[in-house]
Amino acid sequence: MRVLILGAGPAGCALAHGLKKANITFSIFDKGEDVYRNRHWAFTLGWGRPYLLEMLPEELGAKINSCQVDPSIDCAAIGEDKIVLYNGQTREAAFEFPIPKAREINIRQLRILCAKGLEVQYRKRFTHYELIENGGVKVFFADGTSEEGDIAVGVDGAMSTMRKRLLGEAATPGLLPFALMNFNASYTKEQALFIKSKLHPLVDIAIHPAGHYIRTNVLDMPDKDDPTTWTFQILSTWPIKNVEDYDNEADRLKRLKAHVKRDGWAEPYKTAIENIPDETLVLKDQLKIWKPVKWENHEGKVTLCGDAAHAMTFHRGQGANNAFYDSYCFVEAMKAVRDGKPLKEAVDEYDEKILKRGMEEVQISKSQTFFTHDWENFINSPVIKLGTKPSHAAKSEGYQ
Repeated sequence: MRVLILGAGPAGCALAHGLKKANITFSIFDKGEDVYRNRHWAFTLGWGRPYLLEMLPEELGAKINSCQVDPSIDCAAIGEDKIVLYNGQTREAAFEFPIPKAREINIRQLRILCAKGLEVQYRKRFTHYELIENGGVKVFFADGTSEEGDIAVGVDGAMSTMRKRLLGEAATPGLLPFALMNFNASYTKEQALFIKSKLHPLVDIAIHPAGHYIRTNVLDMPDKDDPTTWTFQILSTWPIKNVEDYDNEADRLKRLKAHVKRDGWAEPYKTAIENIPDETLVLKDQLKIWKPVKWENHEGKVTLCGDAAHAMTFHRGQGANNAFYDSYCFVEAMKAVRDGKPLKEAVDEYDEKILKRGMEEVQISKSQTFFTHDWENFINSPVIKLGTKPSHAAKSEGYQ
C-alpha cells in the first residue's frame, strides 16, 4: 500500500511520521517553495498534543517545546496553563479556562521540526486526481508530473484544492460578517519590553465591550537579549459595519488603529496597536469557515484531513488540535488496512468520524465567533460551557 499525502504542514508531516512508524509506504508533497513558506503565526497546542507526540518519532517529540514562541516559559510549571479572557477596555480578567500543559507554538518552527526525517517534495502544486481502472489513484501537479498510489489524502489547508476536486461548488467556504486582520509587527526595544511584560505568558486575548477582539503574543525571539529582533502576532476581528471593512482593500492598518483609538483600549493593547510601524505589511484577509458535507471517497481512494476537512474559526482555538487528531485517526485507519481490513471499510469509518466531528466543531466555532463580538451575551457562549475541551471523544489528560 502507498499513501499519497498532499500538504506538508505540521498535520501532514505528523501523519507521514505516523505512517513511517507503522512501516506504511507514503510520499508527501507540498505546493510551497520550501519548508519556510510565507505566512507565519502562532497557535495554542492543547488537547491535541498527545496525538501529535504519538505520531512523531521520540527524538522530534522531545523537541516540541523548542517550537514555543518563548521557549524559556513553561506555563504549566508557573501555574499559567490557562486561557484568560480580558476586558479590552479595562484589562480586567473576565473569564479563564484551564488548558493543561498547553504550549503556544510558532507554526513555522513546528513545520520545520516535523519535516525532519521526511523526503518532502516541494513546489508540487496539486491540480487534480484520476482513478486508476484496476485500483488506486493518480494525482497530477502543475509542473506536469504525476504520482500513483492506493489512496490520496488532502491535508492541504482551509482552501483545499483536493476538497474542490471532490466536491466542486460545495467545497466553497462561507464568509462570516467580521473584519479580520492577522499580521506580524516589530517595535522599539522599550516598546517590545513593555508589551511582552504585560502580556499573559501563554497567549493574551482581549475582547472590548464594543465588540472588538484582539489576540496578541510574541511570535519570534531570534535574539532574546535584543527586543528589536522580536516579532509579535496581532490577530484582530470586529463586526463589519461599513463597505471599507467589507472590501478590506485599503488602509487596513489605519482602520485598525482608528478602531482602537475610537473605543479606548487598555494597556498593553493601546501601545501594541498605536506603535505598529506604518510600513508593516497587513495582507487582505477574510474570516471564512467550511462546514463539511459528505464527500465521495471513491471506494476509499481519496479523502481529506485537517483544515481541508473542516475549516473553523479560531475564537475557541480548536483548529490545530482537531487537525492533529484527524492525522492520528487516519494513521490508525491505515494501520487497520495494513493488518487486513479492506481499504473502503477503513476509510468509510474514518470519513464518518471526521464528518460528524467536523460538522459539530465548525458549528461551535461559528457560534463562538458571534458570541465573541457580543460582550453582553458572552456568558452564553460555547467556550463558557466547554472551555478548551474537545466537544467529542478525544481523550487527553486534564481535558476529559
